Amino acid sequence: MGRSSWKWLIAGCLLFGSMAPLAMAQEAGAATESAAELVPLRQAAESIGALVEWDQPTKTITVTYGDRVWTINSASGRSEVNGTVVKLDAGALQGKEKDPRYYVAWSTMKEALQVQGNWVNGKVLADEADWKTRAAQFTVQWAALAEAPQEEAQLASLLTPELKEATKVAHLSRLAQQIIPMVGKPTQFVQASSDNDGVHQNVQVLFKTDKDLTLSLTLRYKENGLLNDVLYSYLPSGGYQPPAYDDASLYKEETIVIGDGHFKLPGTLTLPAAANASGTYPVLVLVHGSGAHDRDESIGAAKTFRDMAIGLAKEGIATIRYEKRTREYPVQSAAIPRFTVKEETVDDALLAVQWAGQDMRLNKDRIYVLGHSQGGMLIPNIVKADTGKAIRGAVIAAGPSGSIEDLMIEQMERQLQSAKDNKQPAEAIAAAEGQLKMWKQMVAIIKDEQYTLDNLPANFPLPNASWWIDFRNHQGGEIAKDQKVPLFIIQGDNDVQVGKEHLDGWKKALQSRAGVQYKLYPKLNHVFVESDKPSTGQEYTIPGNVPEQVMQDISAWIRSN
Repeated sequence: MGRSSWKWLIAGCLLFGSMAPLAMAQEAGAATESAAELVPLRQAAESIGALVEWDQPTKTITVTYGDRVWTINSASGRSEVNGTVVKLDAGALQGKEKDPRYYVAWSTMKEALQVQGNWVNGKVLADEADWKTRAAQFTVQWAALAEAPQEEAQLASLLTPELKEATKVAHLSRLAQQIIPMVGKPTQFVQASSDNDGVHQNVQVLFKTDKDLTLSLTLRYKENGLLNDVLYSYLPSGGYQPPAYDDASLYKEETIVIGDGHFKLPGTLTLPAAANASGTYPVLVLVHGSGAHDRDESIGAAKTFRDMAIGLAKEGIATIRYEKRTREYPVQSAAIPRFTVKEETVDDALLAVQWAGQDMRLNKDRIYVLGHSQGGMLIPNIVKADTGKAIRGAVIAAGPSGSIEDLMIEQMERQLQSAKDNKQPAEAIAAAEGQLKMWKQMVAIIKDEQYTLDNLPANFPLPNASWWIDFRNHQGGEIAKDQKVPLFIIQGDNDVQVGKEHLDGWKKALQSRAGVQYKLYPKLNHVFVESDKPSTGQEYTIPGNVPEQVMQDISAWIRSN
């Protein structure tokens, strides 16, 4: 099983060549052209992600680029964009000597497709201000690396020094080779949107592919216009609906930046609208689970952290949530030598705690941390690393009490049993059995004590062998049992990913220490949303919200600790 297959497995646990004389076959670029001169239509349009089609009976060329549909009738010379005439300059569609391609003036193409830039040495050179064209063009170039990885050096001038350095280890071509075979080659630019998160100018670009699927990338640019990272999300989200308790008059939010170094992270501070008698608010830092999560911890149609932030503000508790490092800097994170949970989670959680301590609206003596899933598993590590003793208390939400590699065996065994119980086809059961067998073989390697951070297993099929070796056999309770920071450990009893028996695991590990409270919530699944049916994870796509009772319990615990 290849690296990309493992990535999908863990994340679950996306020619005119025969035309007549004036054919549009794509060929090498031409010399530098002025705006008034002619450029090869297909070559120029496809290089920025446009779909170019030829209809032989009507002799019509159709160029589709986002919401722009440009039709050119080669017989009559009529040219329209979305029904509006766009005049072709003299000589348009006229092939050069011994060159059968269709040509149009560069100025006409710019007008028709709303592109800003120049045609230079046979290529579109988009202006820095034209982020849509730049992003679409980069996506086409990046996707081509799946078949021509040797061309990666051609993109170097578009990258920041930081990303350029990272790609010496985490090659952009390798990313393309993981993704493009699964979702297909981009064939038609659909749309792009842009936002600034305080750290990056992010462009979300969407393409249709030749597999009738979609390819969505987020390109992260610095203020100098250079690309600083590339995100492909393996965990799609969408369909979220705000909870009934979302009353905008009860809270206010502002964008903040966590840290000031290489890996600055954009975040959100949520403050209660009501004044606090003491003048400052207790604050809870929200720490994500496994995967490249956004600040809301968006999973399917759920936004667990957004719901918690809103519900806690209503109870007088401020919150800090932030983009996870592996989401804001996925390629650069992958290039970190000996990448472990310290770099993935612990360091940034402590930077968020540090940020909370310097804001005058927050009570620096009442800083709490909540970790969900893997983040909950790491609460003892975060508390241990808090040498300044800034953390007053912590909440573990659906945190595994045992190791993550063993947890994945549990998850796969449940999936296999569910397939058998539901009388799934023999092929599905065989596939589940095969996955379980392969993962058990992988766990045997992970747990082999001959391997250390100084002696990593060769040809390890999972990304970041150092992460797995460092985190193996992790038992949070063994760390927490000697700590004094108060804990509130909460769990849903309908959690297919981290079963309710893990709450018992925490109880057993911490039975000899004081200052720990526990609560099990009926019907709540792993994202803390109610589900009347046994959770399978498929219900994550159904809109739902964290019940107010959860936030009321957390706020009551904070007030008493």
